[in-house]
Amino acid sequence: MFLFKGKPVRDIRNALQKACKAAGISYGRFVKGGFVFHDLRHTFNTNTRKAGVPESVIMAVTGHSTRSMFDRYNKIDMEGTRHAVGRLEAYLANVDQNVDQNEDVKNTSL
Repeated sequence: MFLFKGKPVRDIRNALQKACKAAGISYGRFVKGGFVFHDLRHTFNTNTRKAGVPESVIMAVTGHSTRSMFDRYNKIDMEGTRHAVGRLEAYLANVDQNVDQNEDVKNTSL
């Protein structure tokens, strides 16, 4: 439930439509690329996952009882893909460095 000045908001569509217009964002389910309130669910899932919140916690907050429903709202974008590849590169560089150091230790102790 949303409150405005302490009272429940029964319908947020008018306010959302005005906010979208002021921001220059297309609004409406039947408008190509139009924003609808439900889009916030996708945004919440994706951003909390990117923030490192465990998927089980996100599912509990959003009320998703199945993995497939979580996946429906979780979006992987190019930023997420780049981040994953960057983490893999950092991991592999660390592994290579550790292997090189272990080889140096073995060679000096012979």
